[in-house]
Amino acid sequence: MELDFRKLDAAKLFDFSKEQEQLIFEIYDRLFRIYDLSVVAVEDSPFHLFNSGEENSLFSPKICYFITDKNKKSPFYLFLVSKTGTTVKGARTTTLYDSLQIWGMKLLDDDYGFISVNKKKWADKIAGIFNRFTVNFRDGEFNNFYVLGSDRFKTMAFLSKARQEIIKAFSDEDFKLEIKNNILNFGLPKNLTVANALYVAEFLERV
Repeated sequence: MELDFRKLDAAKLFDFSKEQEQLIFEIYDRLFRIYDLSVVAVEDSPFHLFNSGEENSLFSPKICYFITDKNKKSPFYLFLVSKTGTTVKGARTTTLYDSLQIWGMKLLDDDYGFISVNKKKWADKIAGIFNRFTVNFRDGEFNNFYVLGSDRFKTMAFLSKARQEIIKAFSDEDFKLEIKNNILNFGLPKNLTVANALYVAEFLERV
């Protein structure tokens, strides 16, 4: 189901602030210059296949783009997500503490089980606190990342040399990459910007 983004009424803008609305339109325009994209219902994406009900309660997609390159290849989904603010005890705060973030998903050709890849922070490297977790993947050229995987051989198959280079080239070390079976989830747990949206889109196109 394709939606006309430019004709969404006020109720469909999910109470975004004026600043957020301007940012959303700018992101749409910048993506439109590079990709073929349409706005689709979240139900027509892999979001609910990947995320549990508990995760969805604090992590709510507001707009979903289905994107391909101009040749209708390399399809993926981008989500403008509202991350709900909580107190230290886990209670819901007011919308004042909600933030918009950019996340994306891509359907892969194979089932890779569960994989998680994150970049080590400087303090992690000094302490070596993640060393005991990288049991499923060994590569000296990829030792700035820690890798969890449910199956050693599937993890190695996913992390080909080409994919390693794409991951290493991503400019923001705070990315989150997870795979559940044949769905790759990738995003930045920080406030939405035009640059972040373009970085995540480029990564999903290439990976």
